Amino acid sequence: MLGENVKNPTMSLPIEVLTILPVRPIGTGTLSEICEVLQAKGIQVAPKLPTLRPIGAYDARRQQFRAEVLLERARSCAARPILAVTDADCYGGTLNFVLGMAEVGGRVALVSTHRLRAASTRDTFRQRLAKELMHELGHGEGLGHCTDPKCVMHFSNSLTEVDAKSGELCAGCLRRLELAHAASGAA
Repeated sequence: MLGENVKNPTMSLPIEVLTILPVRPIGTGTLSEICEVLQAKGIQVAPKLPTLRPIGAYDARRQQFRAEVLLERARSCAARPILAVTDADCYGGTLNFVLGMAEVGGRVALVSTHRLRAASTRDTFRQRLAKELMHELGHGEGLGHCTDPKCVMHFSNSLTEVDAKSGELCAGCLRRLELAHAASGAA
C-alpha cells in the first residue's frame, strides 16, 4: 500500500526527494522555511541555486508574475519531482492571483509565498505554506481538486479558505492517489 512506502503516512504523497527551484525574488529565510516544512512532512529536499526570473515572466502592467511562465521554467529542469518557489505575487490564466500552480500528474509545481504572508503571524504563515505546498505537490502527483472543504486538495479562492481546510488528504483523495500509483506501477 502507498502509505507504507512513505515516511509520513498521514500525508501519503509518494515523494522521497523533492528538487526545489528557487525563482527570484526569493528570500533565504523563505527558502529555509519551505525546506523545514517539507522535511517535517517526511520529504527530503534538494535545493538548487536561485534562478533569475524567466524572460516574459513579469507583467509590468499588473505588477505580477505569470505563473505559467514560472511553471514552464521548472518544467525545463530534468529533475522530477520539482517545485519552483518564489516570493513574487503571481497570477495565472483569468485568475487575479494564484497561490500556486501545478501540472496534474506531471510532478512539476509552483508555490508563491507572497499572499500567504498577508496579515499573518509566522505560525499562520507556516500553516498556510504547508497546506499550499501539499496542495500543489498533490496535483503534481496526479490529484485534482476535491469537493471536501476540509481536504488539502480543496480549491482555495482566498486565504480564509486556505485557513479553513486541513493540511491532510481526505480518505477519498488518499484512495485516488493510491489507485493512481498502483496503476502506474509506482506503489
